[in-house]
Amino acid sequence: MKLIKINGIYSNFGTIKIDSLKSIEWNAFSSENPPNIPFGSKIELTISFDEKNYLNGHEGIVWATYDLRQCEIIQNTLLAQNINCEIKKENLSEFEMFFIKIVNEEDIEDAKNFIWKSKTGLRLLPDWSYPQGETNKSFEQWLSGQ
Repeated sequence: MKLIKINGIYSNFGTIKIDSLKSIEWNAFSSENPPNIPFGSKIELTISFDEKNYLNGHEGIVWATYDLRQCEIIQNTLLAQNINCEIKKENLSEFEMFFIKIVNEEDIEDAKNFIWKSKTGLRLLPDWSYPQGETNKSFEQWLSGQ
């Protein structure tokens, strides 16, 4: 479980001014009426989430991407390294995600190292390291030989 804490000030009937000077309305995260909080009170919002780790080798999964082309190219580079793997697809609400699954458990660490850990490997950052809709720049750099 991961936690993110956001600090702000209760500024007006259900409006919280966040430190970055942006506002969030109470009804954006709760269907209940805002509590009686005096204006100017310090507020701390805590967001908790269970992070899916698509990179740690759990159930053989060592990589995830929104881009099938990227997944196929990485799969081919792993096969060239004699690391047997396959592509799996999963529909996650409004988008598809493609996974690289390592077939032989003893190859998982080598695959992780090659894809994103080792300086002599691909050195890829996960797709979600970039703003939504942007291509994976680390993958495109590797592909272009930069």
